[in-house]
Amino acid sequence: MKIDFHKLITKKYSFDHSIKSSRKKLSIAYGIDRNFLFGSGISMTSVLVNNPDIAFTFYIVTDYVDDDYINCVARLAEAYSTTIAVLVFNNELFRQLPSTKSWTYAMYYRYFAFEYLSGELNSVLYLDADIICKGSLRDFTDIKFKGEYAAVVNDIDDVRLKSGERLGIPALSKGYFNSGVVFANLIVWKEQNLLEKAFSILLDNKKNLLYFDQDVLNILFVDNVIFLSRDFNCIYGVDQELVNKRKDIYQDYITDNTALIHYVGVTKPWHSWAKYPVSKFFLAAYEKSSWAEKSLLNANTAKLFKRKSRHERIQRKYIRSVFSHIMYIKTKLSSKIV
Repeated sequence: MKIDFHKLITKKYSFDHSIKSSRKKLSIAYGIDRNFLFGSGISMTSVLVNNPDIAFTFYIVTDYVDDDYINCVARLAEAYSTTIAVLVFNNELFRQLPSTKSWTYAMYYRYFAFEYLSGELNSVLYLDADIICKGSLRDFTDIKFKGEYAAVVNDIDDVRLKSGERLGIPALSKGYFNSGVVFANLIVWKEQNLLEKAFSILLDNKKNLLYFDQDVLNILFVDNVIFLSRDFNCIYGVDQELVNKRKDIYQDYITDNTALIHYVGVTKPWHSWAKYPVSKFFLAAYEKSSWAEKSLLNANTAKLFKRKSRHERIQRKYIRSVFSHIMYIKTKLSSKIV
């Protein structure tokens, strides 16, 4: 698949307020749709706040932006003397790839980031937009690849063990990584034509794929990765608070050494009902961002209204919970009519 990804770019915004210095350099990329614009802004802020000793260049790969987002990005770049490029692209190519209601084709945007940036960078740290930094990322600036495809962090045990058997690759039972944090060797990505290989796997209906984009990266990278500690992809979901008996149980996962928190699940810390101690790391960055004057996000889909209602119920906000459940029913019915 020989495609000039530069031709898929429909708009490009660049904000360069970097200051020349002897600081270590690190490039970071996000692949997002409109649902993760807000999260990406706070994620970038968290990186900047906690790493003043590193000179960052951020790349936002997306199929949608609005003026408000671009204005906030411009203010963030100026406030923290950094460089941010927003690349808006035509996503038609990715619409042909397998997806579900829970996993939209936007999950493949990281592929676009790797392919596009392989023309100008040797490596890039890809982060999901629901990742918040609370520590140093200096370790990434010291990684020297010796042919490895990427530096990654293993997924949680349950996912890792099942994925090795599911995909028929025994090695993945020990080394199946989570694709929310991938420090990619873009030299290898380009040399090995990994985008073409990824598309080939995705369009092969015989493959037993569950976490489409993540499964494919694991298949491509097997036995060719550097494994990092859980500190660089601490997986924790706000929705776990629905079953937790202790409000401080998150401290069993998120420690003083944790550098990157990955807020997996339906409820994100930017949602108005995510009022738990574990959200404090997101909120700390939010308050120092150019989005600070904006409200946290409310539910706007049936799935989110349903989850919001459950959280409000355990938070003993019973009237709000009932109202959210009614909105869940109305939104669900409306979607069926349409």
